Amino acid sequence: MRLFITVSASILIFASAAYCFDVTGLQPTQPNGVFSTFSTSTNPAGVFAAQFELQHSVDPTSYQVNASFSCAIADSVEFSATMPYHLKTGNSGFEDVAMGIKDRLIEEGEYSPSIAALVSGSAPSGRDVISTNGRVGGGLIMSKKVGPFKTSVNALIYAPFRRTQGTEVDFMLGAELPAANNLSILTEIETKKSNDINKFDYWDWKIGYRFRPLDFLYTTLSAGYGFKTRFPDFHVFLSFTLITPPADKILKYIYEEEKD
Repeated sequence: MRLFITVSASILIFASAAYCFDVTGLQPTQPNGVFSTFSTSTNPAGVFAAQFELQHSVDPTSYQVNASFSCAIADSVEFSATMPYHLKTGNSGFEDVAMGIKDRLIEEGEYSPSIAALVSGSAPSGRDVISTNGRVGGGLIMSKKVGPFKTSVNALIYAPFRRTQGTEVDFMLGAELPAANNLSILTEIETKKSNDINKFDYWDWKIGYRFRPLDFLYTTLSAGYGFKTRFPDFHVFLSFTLITPPADKILKYIYEEEKD
């Protein structure tokens, strides 16, 4: 499994360009990510997570609902999927459903980061005006605790099946600062070479928080400001993530295993 993912990710990273517009793609479920930035963390084997996110873009005005799901196949391997739906006059509809596998290959050391490989793909399942007609991609994820911060870096590339569209390249840097027992401050910077232009024309910065009011629930709220060429975009995100079994049962299982 790990050899397959590593080889596939390496091939995709160095694949030649195909020739599109911005799409949501695969999104991490909390708490194993910082907004759109994946961390190398995974839930224990057998844990399932469902996340529902509402995005509101102020200028231009539009809404988007993202439903994401993840299932830990093993303690270091996680399958996930994201289904975005756009709510915009004249352009409402489903985007391609993205699916992928994240595999943590190297654990974090005292001075070295943990490293994971991500392989992702989508079938041409969305409405034509907001679809890439399917695409494949992936890349590498690195996470490291630096002082009180847990930081993650993503380097991802996606090649659409539609030959008239170009390759998308994403670089993301996310950081998490625990502020209380159940509260973390999150921030993220993303730059992207979109499918329809041959330069890094999109820059986005987000800041917000993640709160765990219950053992099985995470609530994340953030605001972001992005630039694509000369068109700024202010957006707000609100998401709810449900995990099962709840965190208290996960800790109980781990404690019982250690006790045995």
